Amino acid sequence: MPAPRDSLTLPLAGERLRWWLLLAVGALAAAGVLALLLVLSRTPTVQDWLPWGSAFFHRALVVHVVLSFQVWFLALFGAVAGGGRTALVLSTGGAVLLILPALADRGEPSLNNYVPVLDHPLFFAGLALTAAGAALAALRAVPLLRSPEPLPFAIASAGATVLAALLCFALAGWQIPAATDPAQRYERLFWGGGHVLQILNTMLLMIAWHWLAERRFGRAPLPPPLTRAVFAALLAFAAAAPLIYARTDVPRLAHRQAFTALLWLGLPLPPLVMGGGLARLLWQRRGEPSSAATLAVALSLLVFGLGGIAGFFLGVADTRTPSHYHAMIGGVNLAVMGLILTVFLPRTAKARLSLHLYGWGQVLHALGFFLAGAAGVPRKTAGLDQGLDSVGKLAAMGVVGVGGAIAVLGGVIFVATVLTRLLQREDGDERA
Repeated sequence: MPAPRDSLTLPLAGERLRWWLLLAVGALAAAGVLALLLVLSRTPTVQDWLPWGSAFFHRALVVHVVLSFQVWFLALFGAVAGGGRTALVLSTGGAVLLILPALADRGEPSLNNYVPVLDHPLFFAGLALTAAGAALAALRAVPLLRSPEPLPFAIASAGATVLAALLCFALAGWQIPAATDPAQRYERLFWGGGHVLQILNTMLLMIAWHWLAERRFGRAPLPPPLTRAVFAALLAFAAAAPLIYARTDVPRLAHRQAFTALLWLGLPLPPLVMGGGLARLLWQRRGEPSSAATLAVALSLLVFGLGGIAGFFLGVADTRTPSHYHAMIGGVNLAVMGLILTVFLPRTAKARLSLHLYGWGQVLHALGFFLAGAAGVPRKTAGLDQGLDSVGKLAAMGVVGVGGAIAVLGGVIFVATVLTRLLQREDGDERA
């Protein structure tokens, strides 16, 4: 099947794309190693052999989250936007600096929302370099807003959203009083921009849906004008976010509520519209032989849809909240995994296996969390604090564990096969 017309207008070069993917998937690999160290640091006897203190668990957890969310998604953006060499070097250097304080067991951890931090100069230098790399990649993409083709316009919209998020971080840092308690400072610093990054993640999901549909089915989920409209709608809300800092004070409850309302109003409709078009395409092609691309699209749509539905039934402080966000992020991950496995690195071995394991594992993981939350299991608890005093609660959390293990296995297979493929350099000269 010939390449879609608008993919040929994208500023992607094979070797540069390869290095961006190495950064993205390498960040996931490093996050996985830290996750293993997290488990070992809580394992009796084994923890005594590790060279780290009791605070290592939370330090490693902070870096694990930042690598597997912020670095992963921003590097993926750099890949699809054709970020330049300077942006790549800055982003890679930033990822390395983020890891060093945890390995040195330094820095006070702050488990605030969106971008948890270690209070250490190297960690903040890593965040600054990561932000600078993302900004350069975004500036390279933004001129594509003039493109008449929907996919370049979508990528340019994502670039403008990155800049809006960084502007929110800067405005928050400027407005927060110097005497603010560190925990409160970091929560307020990353609250607004963190919300805007969720718009970016949604755009990455929809970019992957559009790209996969064109490659697999030869047509996009939506007509070009409507594709541009759904991305323009998301961009409008992202562009409005910095204005909130002029209307509300950062320490105020109204400021937090304004960003919550921003996502409630801005996020649901665009992916719902494109998801509907995607579901129609899948139904129309239901008799055709399945492929890894079709599997990625279908599972992404299913998992993301489950997360969206769960979002309308959130409890006050129970595990229905992690059910919602694990499924939403899982849906985004499945879409971009499919993009990497079938478009950027076609014919990758074990593509379908990794997608099946990660996708169905996420379904079980999210459903278990939802049922546990409905039964009253609180979030952010472990052990006896979970109050697993009934068969239903025990069974639901058992499903969480089984689903999580299956999803992790799928993720490990994905990371291992993609890194192997990238390091072989056999696809270095291909245009995505």
